Amino acid sequence: MRFNKSELNSLATNPATKFDKEGLLIITDRQEGFLWRSEVRVQRWCKLRGNLLFYLKDKDSKSQVAGVFVLENCRPRFQNDQIDPEGYVFDLDFKESPSERFITHSAAERLAWVRSIEQASNEKLNQVIRQLKDQIAATSRQRPLSMGNHIDLGMPVPMAVPVSQATTTTMIQEDRQPVEAAGSVEDLDLSELPICETAFSCDNLSTDSLGRAPNPRVVCLVLQSDDGEPGLWREHARTEMLERTQSPQFLCTMRFQRSAGFSTSTRLRFTVHDVKERMSLTSVPLGHAEVALGVIQDATRLRLPLSSPRGECGFITLASWTPEVALESGSGMAPPPRSSTQLFEPNETAGGRRRAHRRTQSLPPKLAVRLFVPQQSGLQRICARPLLHSYRLHSSLGADISVQETLLESRLCCVVPQQLLSIWIQREKELLQEVSGMGELSGDWRGRQMNLLEEHLRLLKDYSQAKQNIQQLARDGIHFKQSSVKTDESLEFLPVNLHVQRMWAQNDTLQRRGVLDLITVGAFTRHDVKGRKCGGLIKLLQESKSWKLEQSNACKVQAANDAVQATKQLRKEIVELMSQLLQLASQRSAQDMMPLCNQMVSKTRTLLNIWEPSIVEEAVAFIEKHRIIEEPDNVLMEPMSPFRKITQQLTALDLKSPELEDFATPVVAPPDLWPRGQPSLMRSNSWHPSNNSPSSSLDINAIDSLQHAVKCYNEHLRCLEEAEATHQSLPPAWQQSAAPLPVSCSAEPPLHLIDLDEIKKRQATPAGFLDTKLMISSPSANYYRPTEEPEPLDLTQLNIEASVMCLVSKLKFFCGRCDSPAIRLRHPKTPLKREGFAVSPQQTPDVIAAPGKAPIAPPSSGQTDQQQLPPADGGVIFRTGGGGKRGNKFTDGLDLSLTTDWTAELRPSMRKLRHAMDRILKTARLMHSVQRLQQDVRCNRIQASITYRRDVCFSQALTALVSALMLRLWGSEVDMAYFIMLRDLGPLAYFEGLLSLYGSETDMWSDMCIAIEDLSAVTFQLVRAQGEAKVTPTPRITGSRQALEVQLPVPEHTLPGNGSTISFKITPVFFNIGINEKATIAETLGQTREQHRSNWDNYLRLSQYVGRYRKLGLGSVDTGESLQSLLGFMEQQLRANVSKNIKILHLAEDACRLMDGLRFTSCKSAKDRTGMAVTLEQCRVLVREFQLPAKHVPNALSTMRSEGTRMDNVLKNIGKRKYAFNLPQVISLPAMYRPPVGAYGKAET
Repeated sequence: MRFNKSELNSLATNPATKFDKEGLLIITDRQEGFLWRSEVRVQRWCKLRGNLLFYLKDKDSKSQVAGVFVLENCRPRFQNDQIDPEGYVFDLDFKESPSERFITHSAAERLAWVRSIEQASNEKLNQVIRQLKDQIAATSRQRPLSMGNHIDLGMPVPMAVPVSQATTTTMIQEDRQPVEAAGSVEDLDLSELPICETAFSCDNLSTDSLGRAPNPRVVCLVLQSDDGEPGLWREHARTEMLERTQSPQFLCTMRFQRSAGFSTSTRLRFTVHDVKERMSLTSVPLGHAEVALGVIQDATRLRLPLSSPRGECGFITLASWTPEVALESGSGMAPPPRSSTQLFEPNETAGGRRRAHRRTQSLPPKLAVRLFVPQQSGLQRICARPLLHSYRLHSSLGADISVQETLLESRLCCVVPQQLLSIWIQREKELLQEVSGMGELSGDWRGRQMNLLEEHLRLLKDYSQAKQNIQQLARDGIHFKQSSVKTDESLEFLPVNLHVQRMWAQNDTLQRRGVLDLITVGAFTRHDVKGRKCGGLIKLLQESKSWKLEQSNACKVQAANDAVQATKQLRKEIVELMSQLLQLASQRSAQDMMPLCNQMVSKTRTLLNIWEPSIVEEAVAFIEKHRIIEEPDNVLMEPMSPFRKITQQLTALDLKSPELEDFATPVVAPPDLWPRGQPSLMRSNSWHPSNNSPSSSLDINAIDSLQHAVKCYNEHLRCLEEAEATHQSLPPAWQQSAAPLPVSCSAEPPLHLIDLDEIKKRQATPAGFLDTKLMISSPSANYYRPTEEPEPLDLTQLNIEASVMCLVSKLKFFCGRCDSPAIRLRHPKTPLKREGFAVSPQQTPDVIAAPGKAPIAPPSSGQTDQQQLPPADGGVIFRTGGGGKRGNKFTDGLDLSLTTDWTAELRPSMRKLRHAMDRILKTARLMHSVQRLQQDVRCNRIQASITYRRDVCFSQALTALVSALMLRLWGSEVDMAYFIMLRDLGPLAYFEGLLSLYGSETDMWSDMCIAIEDLSAVTFQLVRAQGEAKVTPTPRITGSRQALEVQLPVPEHTLPGNGSTISFKITPVFFNIGINEKATIAETLGQTREQHRSNWDNYLRLSQYVGRYRKLGLGSVDTGESLQSLLGFMEQQLRANVSKNIKILHLAEDACRLMDGLRFTSCKSAKDRTGMAVTLEQCRVLVREFQLPAKHVPNALSTMRSEGTRMDNVLKNIGKRKYAFNLPQVISLPAMYRPPVGAYGKAET
């Protein structure tokens, strides 16, 4: 009785309270002292009301209350019917508490008390209700959950979700479970016009026996009948609850739509309830009124009396707005409006007869009452399953503010992670090929090589399994990840609880309307199932950086990786330039070809200057020293080693083909890495492995089997090192002819390598995951084979230079500059001959030798007077040391008048340039793999774990960002000024965090900082939506981790028609302020310094963005001044030492809104604290932009939080309409972030 002592005393001592049973009982009173304990029998007066058994201080019925027993999880029991020495005894056995003994003076009195206590518990009451429901269901031939009449008894409705419920403004009931596969629920059409919208008010409501005003709310029930049978009342919608008033004016409105089955003949019942207890929402009906929907539609304002068994108990007034006349006035369907809203006049001249008395005292006077419906048809192309709530608020001028909340799921929730995983899967396959391309190494390097293979196979399996899980979700039609499963590792690449929150508002008096869009999403982090803390990505990256500083070759590894990525990017750009040159050549447009030619020359020079020759020489020398070379004659005779078997399986991994294949190398299957006499096969360009094809279970099993093979082989190598054995013999368990493995290895399961020949026999199609006979040889899949000699860097550079010289000379010749000498990119050097390789480098004949001739070997070291240059046009060019005839050898013999097909002249040179760039990429990848192999094993393992965690966080962040961009481009009107801002500056993306830097949320904050920072490196490009993209626009992600590019489809009529592409990058800012009880602890312990430093850095970034925004002249003069003022206030708040300074967040919100930025709000699960922040921002916008009086803000906040879309979001995630706050947590929240009483409670998140 500590928490509600006064309420219980009032209930027990109130003379008007009717008790179920009263009388004297002898109760056992336990008395305890410092050194003693005793039990005494005390006679007390007891009162039973519901499941509460009060006992007073003595036997006087008017004495004070001493205590109360809650009769739940208990059972009365007595031993026999005979009297005991103490009297007629019965015990009350509790489930988790000691039993209590009671004594009466007669057997009849004992029996009466036992029966009353048995009937008092809620469990018994629920059992009786279930029996009655079964009887009604059997009578009406309906399912038990179809019953709806018991709403009038004040009980919650555990009803099934009808189709009509998916189209109402309050669609989700108290006990409805979250939808797992929501694909079965039809989506609400946001463009559909409602029959009418109705607001409610009451007057003259009856009071209780103590004269207290009720806590009213209105529940709308719909009469549904099938085939003429008696129908049942089902709940359609409800309003918010108001406290202690007899004349309430409700803010929530109800909409009735035809798609939900409503018509003019639909019978409606409006029941007014008095909520007795807010936490459990226990209520009793005050009265109800029934009316047909057609009557409401005809009348602008309708006042109906409320009827109840006790007689009239007040009136309910319905104010309605209908667009019916505007819809039917024209012929056929009305065309869509040009503005973002549709305006409809009310039916002032309705011919319907007034069914009840109307009076204006029930609602305040309306100024030009009209119904506005936002036009949001494009929104559902990128979002799904909308939930709507509508409100009517009153402005300071007495006008109406129409507000509509919409909560939607993003259709891109599974699309973006799948494409990212495809890119990362391809990257792991490339790294596997790099490591295996070094060949089998000797000594300790072989163990390191196998460790790298095992690490990449593990990542490949994890990525593939995650992609397969997400694809299954997408096939099931699920578009969001519930917060209750945020620790599920199988779905960790999906953002938690990603939703679009939209508020549309209209003030007719001010002629102002607007839309506020926010993305609500859980923290971008990798949740640990066991709750282990690692410090987040910031701490992990700092530790990795300090670890790399201790390693001598850490800088070389990074330089090699940067060189590989730069080479791939430059090669892609040069290929694109060559494609444009071919197109211009087909049109014989000589004037436009020279600028592209100059760009290609510049990029080629950059490509040749990327490399540091010393690093390349070190890598080649390392391979020569440690690679195991086998004689070609013994390859077929000796059994294949485990490394060779594993490597041969790795070569079959399908690699992504480039986008431009007009002049690519012919797709020919290369010989096996370890040839065994099989004939080579040819392949056509028509078949390429689809990057978006679903991963089959065979793929996952194959990767898992291969990973297990590598793991067992590593274990065997460790055993051999302990036994000082050599690397030449195979494990005995694999040969099946020698002694068993050592004891340390025998515990491992036997290794079963996949027999490649058997796979070939079993597979009918050559597109298998481990098909060794067919491998795409596109330019993006160029690797050295284990037995192939690396080509000298100088020779590769000479080939590139010769190809460019030939190509540029021909281009100049076509442009009329035939006398121009051939360009020189660098001075060639004599290539070095590598010895000791069984297979010579794979060269392209038309690059090194003339057609029909054998390849010409490089000159010996003694040749100094004559040097061979690899030509690019099918011949060998010689240049003598003593200057000969000066001229351009590449264009001699060409006649411009006789050359009709320019593309035919350019293609050979372009093809040879492409070959040479492929070989330089081979060298880069080999160099990179050597540097990684020389790195410490522990560093590689740490780097792999950091990469995986970073990928998880980045996938969640990019999904939210792409959803916001697509929402802005498709869900609202986009003018030319916005495209100019995208092109010249890029949008601002403001991420608002409510995380606390205490406990596990510290790691979440750290992960979010890195993930948001990584978004600034992503390039976005707008493309016209064509074909299926107009109906279901889907972004496309290309590139690599270091250079991602996202192509965003845009409606064709909105994109500027000048033909120029719009590419941009975003400017992300992240401000975080903790608001819960853990934030209080963090501030007390001084753990918010990192948060303050991060907020200050993001303020500086925001200031720079505002400066560029104003410098470009974007926005009006008033906007610039307002931004400058906001930045000044924000700097003051950042310098102030204020606890939970939420003003920083509010100022950042205002600045982002002024610059038309993208808004994101996050907490741990985007459910509770996010709901409080979103509703507060909506009310702040209504106050600033639509003149909502400040005194009405608490009521509007309470309504949106208890009955709005954020409560629907809570229900979708945990199945309860309760925010996961307890009373101490609510008290620790800032005043404006506290949920209303009854909207929070015990709820597992």
